Amino acid sequence: MSSHSRSPVLIVLFCGAGGLSEGLRQAGFIPAVGVDFDRNALSTYAQNHPASKPVLSDIRTVTGEQLMELAGTPDIDLVAGGPSCQGFSTHGKRVEDDPRNYLFKEFVRLVGEIRPKYFLMENVKGLLTYSKGHFQNLIETSFSAIGYRVASTTICAAHYGVPQMRHRIVFIGTRLEDGELSFPMPSHGAGVDGLLPLVTVSEAIGDLPLMGNAYKQETWSYASKPKSDFQRKARQKSAKTVSLHQARSLSVLAAGIAKFVGQGEGLRSVPFEHLPDRFKKMRRISNGELRRDCTTLYHRLHPHRPSYTITCNYSNIASGPFLHPREDRAISHREAARLMSFPDHFHFYGACYERQIGNAVPPLLASAIGQHIITLINRRSESRRAKLKIVA
Repeated sequence: MSSHSRSPVLIVLFCGAGGLSEGLRQAGFIPAVGVDFDRNALSTYAQNHPASKPVLSDIRTVTGEQLMELAGTPDIDLVAGGPSCQGFSTHGKRVEDDPRNYLFKEFVRLVGEIRPKYFLMENVKGLLTYSKGHFQNLIETSFSAIGYRVASTTICAAHYGVPQMRHRIVFIGTRLEDGELSFPMPSHGAGVDGLLPLVTVSEAIGDLPLMGNAYKQETWSYASKPKSDFQRKARQKSAKTVSLHQARSLSVLAAGIAKFVGQGEGLRSVPFEHLPDRFKKMRRISNGELRRDCTTLYHRLHPHRPSYTITCNYSNIASGPFLHPREDRAISHREAARLMSFPDHFHFYGACYERQIGNAVPPLLASAIGQHIITLINRRSESRRAKLKIVA
């Protein structure tokens, strides 16, 4: 906002642990209210946003009037959130009638009651292709019915400085007739002139200590001084020790597989004779060719590439690409948080850390989008002031 204007006010629906709100806060928004039904995630949100009002509630029972009262103003600049659409996720079984797929209707309802200048909604990329885009069209039509123009696009978090190839669909809408709708240009790319290189796993977590066998140790010293811009940013405001750098040890079966997996490799790199029987059956199809699935099961992260998508299963290497680049273990909670771009001073509370971290919006991605939305708000204000001067 301009120097003589107030900071823009934000209400976050489905706030979770606060990845989206943390990034929007970094961009310049004031998170006034956060709503979620997950007690653990909301505890994390509240501890990291002490000036915000946390609301532990089923979104279907909340009204816009209540949220504006808690915010202390009816003049809300942005309503943001990521309503669950797990039935569309490409990481699980797609189920069209999963009731979580329709939580966006509550998001639309509350946007209609609050009437913010802009809204921001994030969701899984699978929503684009499910039922030939039916749900994407339904979402955009629903917002249009309450007087909001809408634009949507797919975004890769790695293109905004997040060390993770996480693809999502983003909806931005406005009720302002002269409000611009557009998306931030990427700041990072692989070998693209004018863009910074993608942030790698090593650049993200290389200063965090190796564990040996101390998987449950509560506090650690950093292994080195920051060696990358990402590490320097992650360690701003942080203590001298690393928190939540804890991981799951491997089962006998998983350890037997992991010893054959090199950096950037997965289950298909394991010699056939060393595969468990159930995987031997999966290796070939009827024509004798290797199957193309299971390529990221038991996958070891490559230190010189971004990670794959961090999910709620990052503690289980059998479920995806979560083997540490240098040790035979799953990545730790803090390493997962780093790969999501959470700063080290951001602490997690309660339980179910995997769900809190894996379900979050990467803060650096949220910050890039938030800065762009503030630019759109400022651009409109400046244009209106210029028109008033001409009239005067």
